[in-house]
Amino acid sequence: MTVLTKEQIDTYLRDGILVVDNILTPQQLATAKDGLHQTLLQYKVDSTNLPNTAQHLQNLSSTNGSGGVLDIFYPRFKMDIATNERLFQATQQLWAAAYAHDGESEEELISTVRHEAFHPFGEFDVEKGYVYIDRLGYRIPTKIAEEIGAKFLNAKKSNSQEEMVVVVGYKSKKKQKKTAIQRSLTPHLDCCPDTFYSTTCKSKWRPIQCFVSLTDNLDPNTGGFEAAPGFHRVFHQWRTERKPSIITKMDKVIGTKVKQELPPPCIGEYTHIRPVEDENVMKAIRHIPVRAGSAVFWDNRIPHANSYRNDSDVARAVVYCSFLPDVPLNRQYAEKQLEDYLLFRKPRDTWIHVGKEEEEEGNNSFLVDKTEADGYCFSNLGRKLIKLDEW
Repeated sequence: MTVLTKEQIDTYLRDGILVVDNILTPQQLATAKDGLHQTLLQYKVDSTNLPNTAQHLQNLSSTNGSGGVLDIFYPRFKMDIATNERLFQATQQLWAAAYAHDGESEEELISTVRHEAFHPFGEFDVEKGYVYIDRLGYRIPTKIAEEIGAKFLNAKKSNSQEEMVVVVGYKSKKKQKKTAIQRSLTPHLDCCPDTFYSTTCKSKWRPIQCFVSLTDNLDPNTGGFEAAPGFHRVFHQWRTERKPSIITKMDKVIGTKVKQELPPPCIGEYTHIRPVEDENVMKAIRHIPVRAGSAVFWDNRIPHANSYRNDSDVARAVVYCSFLPDVPLNRQYAEKQLEDYLLFRKPRDTWIHVGKEEEEEGNNSFLVDKTEADGYCFSNLGRKLIKLDEW
């Protein structure tokens, strides 16, 4: 079954971004929204009463509220979306059209002006793949995030909203900086340009990222998705011409400030887009409108972000969900992901600063509430996607 039209595939090839409306049926969307509401209630967050309950979202975020990303992985509504047949079929079509899967060499693709289709993982069968279990996005209105921050976070630093500072014999007032429990996710890549064409030191290969939106997000500055269309086509040239970062630091030997060049930043598979050195990339980023029930697919070479503010009066809710092509590296990842699922652990790709000793000894912070993951019944397709059954 084909989900995407030729025009949609051409849009993805050109922009590296594709919005597909109605990936969920109205009934599936309603079920997912109710499932989200019930799941949040389990963690004392009432989506109908955020001003008085959203402080509990802090307990669900290992990113300190960045982007409204929550460490919620296995609820039934979320697993239904993660293993959605239409979502996987659309991904299969994009794999087939956009990425070399017949063992083509880099030289062959350059000669046919399709260099962006190259990857180092060789041929793969686009009919097979594995689910990548990801987090949930729930970006509350900035006004509420700031009000709760002032009440619960700033109160820890000071008993008042202002601190008294003594300056040359008289008292002045210095306003505290506003602290919100959520903030934007600044422009970035979920890949490292320096090692993009390498197969080593990687946990997975995920050429397409995706989310399904549970709410309308049509206007800028409403907590939504932002990206730089078409950047995947110039990524190769950009990565070879990236400017170093320039920092100014005090030289203790000579007693003056000096400028120092550092390599462009890349931490694991996360690359920060810098406001100065990457100014042209920043200027290319724009809001991508999305309706509830729609899916957004984007090439993982596309710089993207979560908007600076959510100035609407509703939370923006999305389920991050994508798939991994059937290559040896991803088979290994899928096996470990299944192990985590069966042991009620967070997917290890989301573990932060975990050493081998800590992993072997176990750590309760990696466990999820068993009521979140217990008893899910996978479809025949879902069993293959999670690797309970072989393809």
